[in-house]
Order: sequence, then C-alpha cells, then structure tokens
Amino acid sequence: MSRIKPKYNATPTAREKAYHLWLMEEHPCVCGCGRPATIVHHPLQEHPEQGTRRNHEYVVPMWWECHDRLHKRDGSDEFAEDAAYYRQLGQEAGLL
Repeated sequence: MSRIKPKYNATPTAREKAYHLWLMEEHPCVCGCGRPATIVHHPLQEHPEQGTRRNHEYVVPMWWECHDRLHKRDGSDEFAEDAAYYRQLGQEAGLL
C-alpha cells in the first residue's frame, strides 16, 4: 500500500546532514540538561500546503535520553521556535 501523500524531503541532503552534525558538535541538548547533543529532533512545522510537516532545516540538538522522553511523554513539539533559532544560526554559519 502506498502513502496517500508522498513524504516531503524524506532523506536529508548532504548540506542538511552537515548542518545536523554541526548542531550536535557545537550545541548542547536544547532541553537544558547540559548534556552533549547526540541526535537532532525534528519538531513539526506549519506548512501552508501540507498542514504540519517535518523539515530537515528546522531541527534542535538533543541528548538521546531527552529525545526519547519527549516522544514518550505526549508527542508535543515544544521546540518549534528553538528550531527556527538554530536554523538562523546555521544560515549565519553558512551551512544552510
């Protein structure tokens, strides 16, 4: 069975992968625990044509345990505004 809507940008580009690695190397977990980031979380973003979707440019650095807790809790995407901030940092660094 195929998806009703195709996934948008399902696989990150090389540029997006480099941005993800940079975030994890340069920034600690966004939740404030102080641990180093080991994963990037993709908060849902509003998109005019597709409602909400995940975007590889709007991500936040997280420690894996904090990321797991986030998804087990309620699935909310409380870091959407943070993702916009980190995207701006990535643009200023010339990564995006």
